[in-house]
Amino acid sequence: MPRFSNKEVLVMLKEAVAAMEIKGDNKFGIRAYQNAISSIEGLTMSVYDLWENDRLGEISGVGAALVQHLSELFKTGKATEWENKKKDLPDGMFALLVLRGVGAKTAFKLSKEFNILSRIDALEKIKEAAKKGLIQKLPGFGPKSEKDILDSVDQLKKSKQEKQRMLLSQAEDISSRIISYLKQIPEVNEAISLGSLRRRAATVGDLDIAVSSKNPEKVIEHFITYPEIKNVESKGDRMSTVILTNDTQIDVLVSDIDSYGSLLQHFTGSKQHNIRLRQHALDLGLSLSQYGIKQGNKLKKFEDEKKFYGFMGLSFVPPELREGKDEIELAALNALPELVKVSDIKGDLHVHTTASDGVNTLNEMVEAAIELGYEFIGIADHAPSVINRGIKEVEQIMQKRREEIEKINSSQKKIKVLFGYEVNILKDATLAMPDELLKKLDYVIASIHTSFDMPREEVTKRTIAALENPYVTILGHPSGRTINQREALDLDWTKVFEAALKNKKILEINGQPSRLDLPDHLVYDAIKMGIPMMIGSDAHSVTDLLYMKSGIDVARRGWCTKKEVLNTLTYKELQNILH
Repeated sequence: MPRFSNKEVLVMLKEAVAAMEIKGDNKFGIRAYQNAISSIEGLTMSVYDLWENDRLGEISGVGAALVQHLSELFKTGKATEWENKKKDLPDGMFALLVLRGVGAKTAFKLSKEFNILSRIDALEKIKEAAKKGLIQKLPGFGPKSEKDILDSVDQLKKSKQEKQRMLLSQAEDISSRIISYLKQIPEVNEAISLGSLRRRAATVGDLDIAVSSKNPEKVIEHFITYPEIKNVESKGDRMSTVILTNDTQIDVLVSDIDSYGSLLQHFTGSKQHNIRLRQHALDLGLSLSQYGIKQGNKLKKFEDEKKFYGFMGLSFVPPELREGKDEIELAALNALPELVKVSDIKGDLHVHTTASDGVNTLNEMVEAAIELGYEFIGIADHAPSVINRGIKEVEQIMQKRREEIEKINSSQKKIKVLFGYEVNILKDATLAMPDELLKKLDYVIASIHTSFDMPREEVTKRTIAALENPYVTILGHPSGRTINQREALDLDWTKVFEAALKNKKILEINGQPSRLDLPDHLVYDAIKMGIPMMIGSDAHSVTDLLYMKSGIDVARRGWCTKKEVLNTLTYKELQNILH
């Protein structure tokens, strides 16, 4: 059966809700579905994976009935209950639900009026009707609603063709330039990115930036003169929306200094985090907004977020954790984890040099690591090919490399250099280097670099075979994804994690901006099982060593503390773990 994505599940649930609304179903049943939709939208892991591990009940708002329907969907490819709800309704109406401002009743009315029975040509038919001015003639519609529908169809097609969520690193670059520009004027007290960028999500859509100031109008006037702006979409006293020349939308929101913390909180958390926080506030007789916390008719303002959370009896929730797990409950108990920080890192074990595909030499990479204050650096170039060179030649290459590393280690006491290789896990589940050579290394990173489209059972066996090799230390970029380019491997993560735990292996969190792999939701699951992490920059140049920060972002979103990340250990402590 197909492996349904969260997005596909959400579409089905939303269509079921639309059908329920048209048929006048019980409002409590509709609300139950809406609550489930809200929870799934906030998930950072796959609903399908949760089902496979009998964990659907952990999703907030998903009760026994929905668990049953989801289970049927994943087993058979359809949910009978949802299909029955949509029976006798025009199929074309469901294609219209993606349009901005078009709800269930509007979609139903339009589909009936214009005989839109099929999803395939639904958008084309409604666009044609709008162009002919037919929609505005319907009761309850007018020229504006007709134009909105037409604009929405055009925007939808454009977004499908062009709009793609940015890598976190790209979003950060754009945001940093804007914030630097904003701070050129003294009226800007502080400026911080909001939303998924501040939560350090792997990808980011449009950018929101919060500014604190005593003079909002001056800030907005300054912002709209930013050189990279293509178009100013709107301009108010405290907010402006612009489109940059690279087509990124930027919203700047300006707050008074005394309510800045409230604004930050309101626009940083995921939808699910904010729902749970609002419920916590309601339980205390409070209501929340971007302006502060209301108790009765009195509004309490907060200049920083710590005081905002503290007013509700909660410890400060780091932005990376504001995803709607159990962070609110733990904050109430002052039991949130102390997340790993860049300053905790003592070294990097995934570094490439000119010996494979890197652009800097061994000495240059070592010197850069010393500049970062590292105690150790692990050189893990791609292993030379035994097939092309033969074992004897590869042995000679390894011996020469070992001598170079020992020379560096004996010539100074600032840093220790470790000798490893990144070795390919081949399609036939063997490693690209024989054990007799692997055992000569300080450590081994095993990674998949080819044949990504193997069936689930085969690619899982392939990965587990590497984890069972006694000379493999770390599973490199475990999911194999490249963001916006290649989907993750279709692995049975429960089996992979069990194999890693049984064989005492380490999983990498790869900091390459296009990888960020292991993904954060899998990091969260892995550390719950007690599997240790190693954050690697996968550096191919001296500047790439700074990708360690990107890996830290993922680790923090996965709830990693210092103890779960092995390269927070000293070199002496690490020696006891590496073979």
